[in-house]
Amino acid sequence: MLDKSFVEKIESMAAPQVIETAKGTFTNQALRRVESKLPDALKLSTLSGLVEMIKHERNTYEAPLFVRITSPVEVDVFGAMRDDNQRENPFYAEARLPHFDYDCYYSIEKMIIALKARFAPTEDRDYLVQLLGNITDTKSVQTKDDGVTQSVTVNAGIQMLGETRVKPIVTLKPYRTFLEVEQPESEFLIRLKDGQAALFEADGGEWRNQAMANIGELLREQLKNTEDVFVIE
Repeated sequence: MLDKSFVEKIESMAAPQVIETAKGTFTNQALRRVESKLPDALKLSTLSGLVEMIKHERNTYEAPLFVRITSPVEVDVFGAMRDDNQRENPFYAEARLPHFDYDCYYSIEKMIIALKARFAPTEDRDYLVQLLGNITDTKSVQTKDDGVTQSVTVNAGIQMLGETRVKPIVTLKPYRTFLEVEQPESEFLIRLKDGQAALFEADGGEWRNQAMANIGELLREQLKNTEDVFVIE
């Protein structure tokens, strides 16, 4: 059986020791804060859903709430700093959007389908659909035989049905941010080759700033009467 004084000696040695020196106060042990477990953030896919959650559960969280627009497809909500130096992150929204590969060649048929399904209606979108609809990918073989020799002529590649002027740059509105806001316009370079078409971005990414501004404008309008909620970009 262990002696009581021996046990007390071991306990005192295990306790943190504070040492005063000319260069400051030191301890022989490091302390870590024991943080409480915060609930996981609720994921939403629309701005309207995010607004409804904020309005209904606003009083559940530390005031104020900050709605941060982190990208054209993400909005994050977090609370004020708590006494334990943690912030609650109750909700966030991530847009669900149709996928499109820029700088990638599609068949003419697939490009027409993509333009109708993944781009908002604009004058240039309709122009491209009509332009691509007038393209035929041909391969023809003509032979000539005079009984002595035979010649063969092969024609292949993209041809236009009728004479059509192709714009090098078009202005389009791809679905690239939440569908509740206006989709920002961007300029694209259209390229055709070997029975395929591709769109190349030509605006330097400026559309991202416009998309985030559009999100901010909508959220501020819908949350203007909600106390202690701030939208930041």
